[in-house]
Amino acid sequence: MKPKTWRPERRNRKIGTAASGYGQSNKMVVPNSRLDRFGFDTWYVERLNPTRFEEHHIRGNSVKVLYETPYDGFTYGCSPKDTMHLLSHVPNDDCYHIEFIIFHQPTRKQIQLDSAWGRLWYYANFGKYGSGPAIYLEAQEINSQIKWSRKLNLEGQAELKRLREDGHLIDETKRDFIITLREKTIRNTVLYRTLLHELGHWAQYDKDFLDEDTALSTDSDVAYELYFAKPQIEHEQFAHRYASEVGDQLRLSGVIPFEALK
Repeated sequence: MKPKTWRPERRNRKIGTAASGYGQSNKMVVPNSRLDRFGFDTWYVERLNPTRFEEHHIRGNSVKVLYETPYDGFTYGCSPKDTMHLLSHVPNDDCYHIEFIIFHQPTRKQIQLDSAWGRLWYYANFGKYGSGPAIYLEAQEINSQIKWSRKLNLEGQAELKRLREDGHLIDETKRDFIITLREKTIRNTVLYRTLLHELGHWAQYDKDFLDEDTALSTDSDVAYELYFAKPQIEHEQFAHRYASEVGDQLRLSGVIPFEALK
């Protein structure tokens, strides 16, 4: 057997590509953490510039609202009073322990790289406003378009169906679905579905970790690890199911839809 020798003509095919680290140092990302002016390590979703602060009470539970004024051409589709009205009709005190509702205006970079209708933050620190679990509702650009490939997986197909049900205008081309966001349909998605979806994540967290009677383990550390060890798709399916079931109950009882509250 001949000994292996170095052959200079056989270059590593990954040289100059991302696989070899090329370009990774200048890759565009949303800065996630940094030391703020108080010396605390914070995530970008905690670094807010609220123009309004409100405190509401739902069934004896205090809920704080931090509101960032949306950019021109952007909307949340709902007001803080709208969200409080909806949460006050959610059954079984599922909003218990939710301490913040955040109306967040994302930056252009955040929209491009980390866009969302809303988020649940299990624990966030907002400095002088306090800290605790928070539901985020993200401002959306009116008449903007979202382009999705027609090659959708099952989860993507289900989400496209939900967007149709929310009333969004969806055009089909040879290769893509083009979703146009209008003010009324943004309200349908953000208020009547996203808010309930994020609350569904919290309801699952409460059931699997916080509630001693239903927790995944009597050991809180184990229950915590088991909850976050679940596949993301399992968390999403639970939240979608929760939003659908609670939304149907609220529609049957005449709670939603309702006119915007100022």
